[in-house]
Amino acid sequence: MKIVRKCDGLPLAVKVMGGLLSTRSRSEREWEAVLNHHAWSVVGLPKELDSRIYLSYEDLSSQQKQCFLYCSLFPKGTSILWRRVIPMWISEGFIQPHTDRSSSHDDQLEEIAAEHYQELITRNLIERQGTYRCTMHDVVRSFAEFIAREESVVVQDMQVAGGSNDSLVRRLSIGPTSLSVRTLFISSKIKSLVPELSLNSFSILRVLFIHGGDCDRLVGSICQLRHLRYLGLEDTNISRLPDDIDNMKFLQHIVVRGSVHLENLPRTIIQLVHLRTLDMYGLNPNVVIPKEFGGLRNLRLLGGFRVHMDMDGRWCSLEEIRPLSKLRRLTLHGLENVSASSLAEMARISSKEHLEYLELQWSNSACMELRDEIEKQQQQVVEEVLEKLCPPPRIHHLIIQGYFGRTLPNWMMVVEACAFKSLSLLRLQDLPCCTKLPDGLCRLPSLKVLDIIDAPAIKSVGSEFQASYSSSTVGGGVTASTSAAFPNLTHLYLKGLYKWEEWDWEEQTAGTMAMHALERLQIRKCKLSCFPPGLANNKRHALRELTLRELNNLTSVENFTSVVKLVVFDCPKLKRISGISRLHKIRIVRCPKLEVLQGVPVLDSIELEDGTIERLPGYLPCVNPRFLKLICSKELHDSIISGSSSECEKISHITKHDINYVEEDSDED
Repeated sequence: MKIVRKCDGLPLAVKVMGGLLSTRSRSEREWEAVLNHHAWSVVGLPKELDSRIYLSYEDLSSQQKQCFLYCSLFPKGTSILWRRVIPMWISEGFIQPHTDRSSSHDDQLEEIAAEHYQELITRNLIERQGTYRCTMHDVVRSFAEFIAREESVVVQDMQVAGGSNDSLVRRLSIGPTSLSVRTLFISSKIKSLVPELSLNSFSILRVLFIHGGDCDRLVGSICQLRHLRYLGLEDTNISRLPDDIDNMKFLQHIVVRGSVHLENLPRTIIQLVHLRTLDMYGLNPNVVIPKEFGGLRNLRLLGGFRVHMDMDGRWCSLEEIRPLSKLRRLTLHGLENVSASSLAEMARISSKEHLEYLELQWSNSACMELRDEIEKQQQQVVEEVLEKLCPPPRIHHLIIQGYFGRTLPNWMMVVEACAFKSLSLLRLQDLPCCTKLPDGLCRLPSLKVLDIIDAPAIKSVGSEFQASYSSSTVGGGVTASTSAAFPNLTHLYLKGLYKWEEWDWEEQTAGTMAMHALERLQIRKCKLSCFPPGLANNKRHALRELTLRELNNLTSVENFTSVVKLVVFDCPKLKRISGISRLHKIRIVRCPKLEVLQGVPVLDSIELEDGTIERLPGYLPCVNPRFLKLICSKELHDSIISGSSSECEKISHITKHDINYVEEDSDED
């Protein structure tokens, strides 16, 4: 409590201190050391900067301090992407190997950088936004800018947002305007803001990152940056990379993500033997991968690699993946161009022991329109190709998108799936012909996030999908045990299973209940009319958030006793919500037939949105929230505001109101 009192009731201070304490052992001695740390009384900080953030900062290692301060260069309001900042830290030389590890210096860098990234999240110095991105609180950003003021300048909207104009400045973030020495960020239209900008004077620049704008004219001077490690040209109008890019001997990272005007990769790129990152995500599909690309054996991240074949069909670009044994992240596009499973096998995906992230994409736009006419032979090839693209056991994140086979591969079935002991995120998206979910997913021991999006051919989900399973051990006898399905799943997102009507899932005992760790569930666009007893029952204690959208047949939501936040959106047949004893906040949008809202004794906040209703729903007098937010028709709004309508009596017991109206053609979301 002494540490909490020192936080003066400020939520951010409590979060930062909680993050710091989470890195310490739970002993009185350790916590006393934090309480008595000299940073509580540090002098020299401006009064608006928080000493509790300084305490957490001081507790970082020297490498982590540099990484943390670097994050303040990203413009306010933008995300700090994992895939972007880690190569930048490496390029700046912030990442040093652990002396107690057996692997080489070079092999450790991405792994160590990822550890630092996670440490900053744990300490709440950066805040997670989804799986792959973070942001920095304004107060934390101000602190970081102050600490880094002698080396970094951030310029936004022609104003210096942080840092100093001192000659020691080594890093500059322009968003929009100015110059730097070792790191240069530009998030603006260069032509209008820096008309005379040339790269020739940046002789020791290590990191160049330009997002958006007209920078094609700068391509000719890029090769003057002899010390450049990181070249990022995202969403720009560049049409080419320098033909003599092989002269940039120190270049380790090239990111041209979203630069759709890029016509081709220079043949000389295969000479960049130190290249660790090549991110081509979102490029023109006609960009061709040069032969002998497989010589870039130092690659760790390869994004947007488009599969294509020679005109004579004798060479497939997948061959170039085979020697890239150090890959940690790989995205393959254009897999519909693979004409035989033997070509997919040549990539040897399953043998890449360091691979943690794999994304496999097919383009099935033509197939979506002619789904009934897809030749069985074509589907068979697609199924065989995916079978040969089996990820290695170490895989953490797997995304399959656009696959138009009828069945998912054998390595997703019961026995084989057990091999993926580290898989924590699985997304299956845009599967137009798949009729059945694989049974093996329930055995994945580390799976936390499962997204199934746009699988319109699935009509039912059988009990085998979430069935508990038996395991046995032989050794002096046989020991049998029953294990719960999806033992660590926390987030489940099911969207666009348009024909899905049945979910067979009987209630299970507490010890074998499937998805017992589930915290957040979202279901959208399907034909379910109710939820199975195996999902909705009083034995489920972890589920906190439930979001239901565009469920046209849903009639009731009942017995989700642990849910504290419920959102129901566009459920035209929904009549009843009950038995949600811990519900704290509910949002109801365009559910005109809802008649019953009961069994919600601790409800604190209700949001009701429907621009067509003429009267307040009859269930409002039956609940006792503290706050009501109402968005309704102008007629109902005016009636309530006047105070003379009988409708006012339905909400007179609610302490606080926020009542607004929408025009008839508005679509509140």
